[in-house]
Amino acid sequence: MRLQRLLVLVVPFLFCLYGAGLCEGKDASHPEGKSQPIPEKATGTCKTIAAILAVYPALEVRKSEGAVQQFQNISERPGCRILAFGPTSGISGEVEPAEAVRGLFQGDGWTEEIRHSADGPGTTSFAFRKNGILCMVSGGAHSWMEDGKAFTSERYELEAGCVSVPDGTAPGHR
Repeated sequence: MRLQRLLVLVVPFLFCLYGAGLCEGKDASHPEGKSQPIPEKATGTCKTIAAILAVYPALEVRKSEGAVQQFQNISERPGCRILAFGPTSGISGEVEPAEAVRGLFQGDGWTEEIRHSADGPGTTSFAFRKNGILCMVSGGAHSWMEDGKAFTSERYELEAGCVSVPDGTAPGHR
């Protein structure tokens, strides 16, 4: 409950931090050695996602920039990625991190790309689009049943990627 209140207070503030340099770093470049510009809107969104995930003390959050490809049929594009991981036990009782990120998109007028949404036992995958930026999120802590007992992975992993995709260009088309 405390985290929910904190997110409600912090998320609007975080949109003002586009140029603050949270989790800066580059890990990929253009194959010909030329660096492709990362769209500013994508970078700002990644910084906001990273800041939301950094609220969870159990998660280590890493941000990188470079070529991003998360869907099978979409070509690599310059963008940014967020990887958050840590022990699942550190998230117990909190708002699930993927749901906090989904709430960011829903609360800020992003349009969900339903064809890329899926939920499994303990995991999720979704995509949102706004102003020519497409952000894709997937991960969680896999859960399963064995001999009538419920089990959950000890490790939580969430990956997000944001790229520039012209409005009207559907994910899945090159």
